[in-house]
Amino acid sequence: MIKKRRQYLVKPKLQLKYLTILGFIILISAVLIYYVFLDTLLSSPGMDQLSAGAVKHFVNSYTSGFFWAVLIFMAIILIESIFYFHRLVGPIFFFEKVMRQVGEGNFVQKVHFRKKDETKELATLMDQALSNVKNAVLDDRKKIEEIKIAVTDGNIEKARQLLCELTQWFKIEDNQK
Repeated sequence: MIKKRRQYLVKPKLQLKYLTILGFIILISAVLIYYVFLDTLLSSPGMDQLSAGAVKHFVNSYTSGFFWAVLIFMAIILIESIFYFHRLVGPIFFFEKVMRQVGEGNFVQKVHFRKKDETKELATLMDQALSNVKNAVLDDRKKIEEIKIAVTDGNIEKARQLLCELTQWFKIEDNQK
């Protein structure tokens, strides 16, 4: 069964921030394009033959048409961005949730993803990492039990050997030398 996230603004602050930035970029671009095209149109050959009223009506028509085209374009882009951000930010929200639970010691989590999510590779890697950590913890627990038995039996050499093997999977550099 595929789980579907129905909430499109799972991290509203982050998503609205990027939608605002995107809207601002579209708006600035539109203003620049408006003035470049208006200047080009007004300085084109034959415009000097029109009366001031005709030029004024032309500029009003151009402005009105440009405004509606930008408004429609901006609405389409922002709506599409909500869906795109949902495919990007949704998995990030889920990863945070999984990592919060892992931080609490729950390694049973499975990282799942939807077909259209943009972070499939990250989900696969996280799932593998969680599986490796879980298996290593289970192996270490078995070794700890073996160490306890070896110490109880008085087999100190076997206990030392098992203790040296404990947490070999965990790679860390000691920078405090």
